[in-house]
Amino acid sequence: MSINTALSGLSAAQHDIAATSHNIANVGTIGFRGSRAEFADVFNSSPYSISRTAVGSGVQTLRTAMQFSQGSVVATGNTLDLAIEGQGFFATEPAVGPNSAKPEPIYTRAGAFGLNAEGVAINASGQKLLAWPVSVEGDALSQVPGSATPLTIPLTMGSPVGTSTVALSVDLPTDNAMLGTQAAVPPAAAFDPADPTTYAAVTAVPIFDAKGNAVEAAAYFIKTANPTAGNPQTDWAVRLVVAGEPLTPAQGDLTFDATGALSGGTGALSFTAASGSSYTLDLTETQLADRSFEVNTVSQDGKSASALTSLEVDASGTVWAAYGAGSPVAMGQVVLVTFANPQALRQLGASGFAATADSGQPVAGTAGDSGFGIIRAGALEHANVDLTEELVHLITAQRNYQASAKAMETSNSLMQTIMNIRS
Repeated sequence: MSINTALSGLSAAQHDIAATSHNIANVGTIGFRGSRAEFADVFNSSPYSISRTAVGSGVQTLRTAMQFSQGSVVATGNTLDLAIEGQGFFATEPAVGPNSAKPEPIYTRAGAFGLNAEGVAINASGQKLLAWPVSVEGDALSQVPGSATPLTIPLTMGSPVGTSTVALSVDLPTDNAMLGTQAAVPPAAAFDPADPTTYAAVTAVPIFDAKGNAVEAAAYFIKTANPTAGNPQTDWAVRLVVAGEPLTPAQGDLTFDATGALSGGTGALSFTAASGSSYTLDLTETQLADRSFEVNTVSQDGKSASALTSLEVDASGTVWAAYGAGSPVAMGQVVLVTFANPQALRQLGASGFAATADSGQPVAGTAGDSGFGIIRAGALEHANVDLTEELVHLITAQRNYQASAKAMETSNSLMQTIMNIRS
């Protein structure tokens, strides 16, 4: 009946409007693949029908076909924003519970990734970006199925080392007029870090604990004896305070001869904290000078773990990380995947896809290989949807809907006319 034909037209137009509206709604979605509704005519026939007089029975929706054309690539400046120019999908591992079986990968063109607290590259859905293992020079180690693992970029590199020796070279004043705040030689009051009159000078010294954490520390210098006619030597005492704790012994002693050079020892003073940590304060290069207190050099043998300072991804998808002042090292090579029939991929939402029997098995490789695109870092691929084209198509689909509605109205009017015929 013609009314059923018109009804099929309404259904098809509605499906077309839905597909177009979905495209328009996701025009700003990163990595979104647009789709189109595909239709076919319906023609019911039998061996006894006459083809030249047969009339079709309407339209049917065959499928909603995804479009895998290239979307526009827009720079973002974020290193782990990755865009594929050409063929391929990123392979990601879904977030699952600790006792769950290993899930099937999710494939996507949306390359907005970042590092979580463990240094794993993930997207907003918590899916982990898969990468091939490489040597520190960037050479591939394995690209066999199953060898890809989530890309992990440690936020620090190397083991921390606690400070044991601080080398400090300073010039101490010979003239009492340059002693700063020290009130007398020797001071009348006992040493007190909070009382500047009990010491002549103070300088911060760098110290790291066993975990590589910086600890506040300072060396205090106290003049304890002036030279005399019978004794041309000058005596100074040194106090080391770490994390607010004055260390033992109460002080280390330095003696200088008439020329201002150290005498009577090496200048290496040992101190011990209540926790048992010990430090050597090496003042071998310290001397007297006709000027105010001045620090010449300071160094120490401890270190914290080197922090991640830079990150870059080259066109082949190799991720390079630099720590501290060191040279970049390769952390992995991003996996790309293609399919024989991407139209048959199952949509999962959030711009993700899953393989199906009809799509074929995923073919894994790397950017730049034959059949694979290249990776552009610091950029994202936007939806492959032309908004103007979709709006025009929406108007066309709306007109088709209106026309089918008019056809249904006409069929209904004809049926009503027949029913109104009186004998």
